[in-house]
Amino acid sequence: MPSIAFRPMDESDLGLLVGWRHEPHVLAWFRDPPADVAEARKRYGGRLSGDDPTRMWVVEVDGTPVGSLQDYPLDADDDLAVRVQLPGAVGFDYLIGDPAAVGRGLGTQMLACYLRDVALRDHREARWFVACPDARNAASLRVLSKLGFVQRQWIQMPGEDYAQIVCRAARAEVADVVTDG
Repeated sequence: MPSIAFRPMDESDLGLLVGWRHEPHVLAWFRDPPADVAEARKRYGGRLSGDDPTRMWVVEVDGTPVGSLQDYPLDADDDLAVRVQLPGAVGFDYLIGDPAAVGRGLGTQMLACYLRDVALRDHREARWFVACPDARNAASLRVLSKLGFVQRQWIQMPGEDYAQIVCRAARAEVADVVTDG
């Protein structure tokens, strides 16, 4: 099993992020990538500096960056908070950007490690964890299901032409799935 670690993203990682966001397998699910590092800095600068409640992470497998993840209090996004209706929940988004790392079962391992090593540790007050993948993303929905997430309502965010499925798991269920007890 590979070693999976998460480190806070910083400005030096923006080139990687821009490259990953332009990969065809990522564009299928995440539209509107930043055009370049300057645009990424403008878009994500507040997250990287801590001025925004969203935290961004670089996912490393055996010391090599392969993807990114971000987490945020759902209540910080009014539209999402109203649609999801789980006050105090923590949401997260993720991608494996390196094409060589896709299709190897890494998604399940990556999210299990994130939930165990980051989410449960850093969000002690969160009763729920939530991910909202594109409703057409069967691979992501399978990964979340393996980790105890239950598909709930379908939502459509302003400006999006596709629906997302709210997948949620209670803190206790996440802890049972991703830890030894």
